[in-house]
Amino acid sequence: MKKFLCCSLVALVFMMFSAMAFAAGAPELRGTWGGAVKLITKDGDIRENKAVFVINKQDGTMFSGYKIWFADKNDNAETEPFCGIIDADGTRLYLAEGEDGYLQGEITGKQTMSLYYLESGRKAKAIKYNLERVRFTRGFIEIDKDGNKTIIRSEIVNVYPLNAERIMREADVNKDGKLSKTEWENWKNGK
Repeated sequence: MKKFLCCSLVALVFMMFSAMAFAAGAPELRGTWGGAVKLITKDGDIRENKAVFVINKQDGTMFSGYKIWFADKNDNAETEPFCGIIDADGTRLYLAEGEDGYLQGEITGKQTMSLYYLESGRKAKAIKYNLERVRFTRGFIEIDKDGNKTIIRSEIVNVYPLNAERIMREADVNKDGKLSKTEWENWKNGK
């Protein structure tokens, strides 16, 4: 019995430290997320398309940005602002759109998320977004403008202004303030 209580106490302490660690650093969502959209209307019509969510501001668990998508049988892209929060568990997301509607979702991986939209009434529909963080396609040499075989924050800002802070935080493994080609490639490939 003592062993069980001791193990329970250790588990409780571990969970408390995990919760405090989350409060200190919410998942970084800033950047561009794109992917497939699947929609069903109240009449049973099913449509598939693509959408992009750009998260350009984040303060802890709060974030905002805009989404771009193609509306009902419209060839023109539509843009709508949104704001959202990350739940205390660090994986669930809640968003409010600028015009109407709400989205709920979850972070499904380091570079993926799923969002779900429900709308009732005359234009009732349900939408699922499967999003992946847009990969960084520029090569190391293209970013390394001074040719010194390392990338610093200011060089990244010139190419990826919305993502420079996140890139440095995630890719700079040895925390020396610059990225080697190996650090860049490992980060870019999700290693």
